[in-house]
Amino acid sequence: MSDTHQDAHEISRRAVLKSAAIGGAAFVAGGTVLTGCASDLQLHSVELLEAKGEWLSKRVWCLSGNKVLSAGAGSPMVATTAARQIYRPRSAEEISCVVRSLPANTAIACVGGGHESSNVAAFASSEAIVLDMAHLKSIEFRDDDQGTLVTVGAGVVFRELVEALKVHHGALPVGTGPGVGVVGFLVNGGLSGYFSRRLGLLGQRVEGMTIVTAAGDIRVLTRADELLTAMLGAGSALAIVVDVTIRMANEKVVQLAEQRVMAFESRAQAVEFSRGAVRFLRDRVLSNPSVSVEVVVTGTKVIVATLVFYDSFQGSAAEFVKPLEELAAGMKLPVVAQAHWTSWYETASALWPVINGQKGDPLATLQHCFGTEGMPADQHLDFVCDTVVGQSPLDEAELSIIEIRTLGGAALSGAKVPSGNCQHTFFVNLVTLYDAKPKTPQQRQEIVELTKRVVDKARLVEGLNVDFSGTHSQADDLDRSTAAAEMFGSEALAQTVKAMKSKMDPDNRLRFHPFAKFL
Repeated sequence: MSDTHQDAHEISRRAVLKSAAIGGAAFVAGGTVLTGCASDLQLHSVELLEAKGEWLSKRVWCLSGNKVLSAGAGSPMVATTAARQIYRPRSAEEISCVVRSLPANTAIACVGGGHESSNVAAFASSEAIVLDMAHLKSIEFRDDDQGTLVTVGAGVVFRELVEALKVHHGALPVGTGPGVGVVGFLVNGGLSGYFSRRLGLLGQRVEGMTIVTAAGDIRVLTRADELLTAMLGAGSALAIVVDVTIRMANEKVVQLAEQRVMAFESRAQAVEFSRGAVRFLRDRVLSNPSVSVEVVVTGTKVIVATLVFYDSFQGSAAEFVKPLEELAAGMKLPVVAQAHWTSWYETASALWPVINGQKGDPLATLQHCFGTEGMPADQHLDFVCDTVVGQSPLDEAELSIIEIRTLGGAALSGAKVPSGNCQHTFFVNLVTLYDAKPKTPQQRQEIVELTKRVVDKARLVEGLNVDFSGTHSQADDLDRSTAAAEMFGSEALAQTVKAMKSKMDPDNRLRFHPFAKFL
């Protein structure tokens, strides 16, 4: 085992032994820590929640747009979880005790940040229990001869991690949602539109992981374990994640970032600006790994262009941004806001106020994505502009956004993990988002149908992949799912994940996962 793997192993080993000290016997054997409940008293000490409706409303950020279709006008749309019990463990030992105390066929769902688009785990079913990881908030840093490692508990959300990284002058390819669970994002193929071209996918930086198996055993994984790779695309379907150890980068990987916000009045203007912006993105940025660009078209009638300049960038950022400014000026689109950020932290935290403002009662969303494995052709760019920007329900679902992103770079050249994200150079998210309460059932149905129409048209575009990302796909879209090979990045990786599912969870206890239907 290399020093790197050993260091990651030691971090997780200490975390597990610390938690095991609460009670019960524990010993290390071949990278696995085996534990059992010391007594029924310890199981009874695990926090148990009974207020299921209140719990769901607090833990779930949004509901699937498909789920709110069944609610009639005036009827409540925030349903309670179907799970029979909700546990809030505080350690790997407590998780192990809960699992071992249950009949061997009891289904188990895991909830971390609560942002999963269709909330398969949060709703669960009447035969299941939920493990709410909200108490697993540890963030621990450790230096080795290659830099700094950070071990993150399964309940940590991105705002907490970003604030901790700031203190340690670190950087990671984080998601922009402050309340998104780090572990859930990571083990479902997460990507960072701002940072993945330079730092890869977050899963590609993982050095180790502590898990509890479906049988209740605590295991410490390193990069030498085949299971670890499988966990980085379908993690919570294979085992219960306690913590993850990640290789941190230095904050200096980001020199600066520029953002311009332009207002538009008509959809035709949004399409025209996007047409120029995506060609700028392809012709000036995709071949330049020192820069990333994200263009966001919103239902609130603004276009947000963000350019992140990495440590390898040479030249003038102001000159680089100028073509987009000139495009807006030529169309007479006013620049209503602009920002200049000079650090990784400022860039990582910039969207928190915007995302915190996306509220509803309930907030409903349908998320889909499209991407190309190589440089996008004109037909791909035209489809994004004419159909995704031109026909998505931005007016009907006023909080919706379309994110047009550069990817590739380190995400493409790094270690292959079971996620379609690491195969793609060009990436577009369609996030249909709205406050469902003031919408009639007919209006909610119309929003869903408009979104599905765009997705169905995307499937007809040769060379454009649809729904390959774990963090940007709607798991409860019936008859619109992609193939497992696209979801996990390749047929070989898909087969690896399936084989691990059969080995680690033969009774399918961990069935409440966005990719369960593939496994």
